[in-house]
Amino acid sequence: MIAEFHPEAEAELVAAIDYYEACESGLGFEFALEANLALERAIKYPTAWAPLNTTFRCT
Repeated sequence: MIAEFHPEAEAELVAAIDYYEACESGLGFEFALEANLALERAIKYPTAWAPLNTTFRCT
């Protein structure tokens, strides 16, 4: 399975990483790592969350 970010979602993620990094050195990296782990779980277990509609699921 391939995961793709909508350009606006990717920009929001990058902005969040930058924000956390500005708050504390290394925190942005930790946030990015956790976001990546969450994405990996969603790819590995695509039916683990409740269906939002026929295309999307949510927590």
